[in-house]
Amino acid sequence: MKRLLIYLVIMVFALQACGKAQEETHKTVQRPVIKNVKIETVKLEEIPELTMVTATVRSANTSLVSAKLMGTVSDIKVKTGQWVKKGDVLLTIYSPEIQARVSEAREALAQAQKGYEMAKRNLALMEKTYKRFSALYKEKAISEQEFDEIQTKYDVARLQLKKAEAALSMAKARVKEAEAYNAYTVIKSPVDGRVAEKKIDIGSMTLPGTPLFVIEEPRYRVEVPVDESLMDKIKPGMKLKVRIDAINIITEGIVEEISHQVDPVTRTFTVKLGLKGIKGLMGGQFARVIIPKGTKKLILVPEKAIVKRGQLTGVYVVDSNGIVTLRFIRTGKTVDSKVEVLSGLDPDERIVVDGVENVQDGGIIKG
Repeated sequence: MKRLLIYLVIMVFALQACGKAQEETHKTVQRPVIKNVKIETVKLEEIPELTMVTATVRSANTSLVSAKLMGTVSDIKVKTGQWVKKGDVLLTIYSPEIQARVSEAREALAQAQKGYEMAKRNLALMEKTYKRFSALYKEKAISEQEFDEIQTKYDVARLQLKKAEAALSMAKARVKEAEAYNAYTVIKSPVDGRVAEKKIDIGSMTLPGTPLFVIEEPRYRVEVPVDESLMDKIKPGMKLKVRIDAINIITEGIVEEISHQVDPVTRTFTVKLGLKGIKGLMGGQFARVIIPKGTKKLILVPEKAIVKRGQLTGVYVVDSNGIVTLRFIRTGKTVDSKVEVLSGLDPDERIVVDGVENVQDGGIIKG
């Protein structure tokens, strides 16, 4: 009897416990309601696949100015980086041999000029004498021998004038030649441009062919070595983005030249991009060029959807019941104000893209 009573008491307590458990399961969980947010469905987006290649700014045309004679640099008129115009004097060279050659040629010209003037006057005198003796000879006033002597002197005077003329012409030619060499002692810029490099100093010796200056013409372009696998991606006239850190600029370069010879060591070919209207460019500046490789599909979410928790990055994911959960993700690069998601999120999932400051983890979005 006692056992039956104990059993009945246990059954009563068990039934009461079950009733309370059922009450708890039927209670509704109270979640915070989230408002003023925007939800979007995650999709794969197709974007250009790009690669960044290092490049170098170079002048489209560079002139190497060299010496043409032996001598000593006596004066330098320009500095590296200075802009010059065609014909501007860059430096002067002192050459004692050329100076002596010019002096000798000019002295010889002066002597030849005197000889010519003397021969000219002598011929004029002999011509008058010849005419007078000719008239006397016709009148039988002088002998034939006397006339022949005068005629011979007249012929000699004409010959002497021709020789003097030839000597004068030769002397003029020598002066011209000497002055041409002397002009090489004054080095002038062959083009308008910037002095990119000065290769010599005052007092330095020069020989024919000694490099003096490098002059860059003010039209620049970017030379970029491109991997051979991208040869079919580059076309003449194509526009590529160029970044030049030295002048803090991002611009567009137009493909002007494409080398169709691949370097067997680097496995690259050279592409030359024209640049227009950019100030501050200098040969040798570092540049970077963005080259398209094709397209690829990525999961991209707006930057405003990103939630930071210490060193972790996440987004608020909304399930089919409107319940919001903070999910941590691994991100990649930023593309046009959107962040690449490498893992932690799948296409067709819904996330909060605006108003994340209004979201509570575990909250619910109604409607």
